[in-house]
Amino acid sequence: MEQTNTDAGMPAKRPTFLTVLCILTFVGVAISLIGGIMNYFAYSALAATGDMFGGMKTDAGQDMNNAMNSMASALGMDYGKMAMVAMIQALLNIPILIGAIMMWKQKKMGFWVYAIFEIIQPILPLVMGLGLLGGVMATVGLIFSILFIILYGVNLKHMK
Repeated sequence: MEQTNTDAGMPAKRPTFLTVLCILTFVGVAISLIGGIMNYFAYSALAATGDMFGGMKTDAGQDMNNAMNSMASALGMDYGKMAMVAMIQALLNIPILIGAIMMWKQKKMGFWVYAIFEIIQPILPLVMGLGLLGGVMATVGLIFSILFIILYGVNLKHMK
């Protein structure tokens, strides 16, 4: 068990577990931000063309293109909405990062900022009406979000 310094003159030492969680969050935010921006441009291009395979000229290419676009429609994959969701999710990483920085500095308010935006981020595809795909994205995202919120919650006693 780690001991924290409670002297009035010296700040309490940040627990190693909290440090590891914050570092994982910093890396995750960077990856999610970059991925969200890349997805925004990819989905925007797909929305503009409506053509998943770039207009293949062969009959087989056209058949594959038609089949993939039909499947995308059946799953509720609206590329315009997906592009907007990708950008909003990327931007939601900013308050998540702010919350993680606050927790790095052992401020309890950072936990609440982090938790709120960490829950909003995966629910967004459902709210935006992305159908089955949105449901899958929300479920997977919520599992990891709730896990990290619980892990950070364990460290609340070390925060002011």
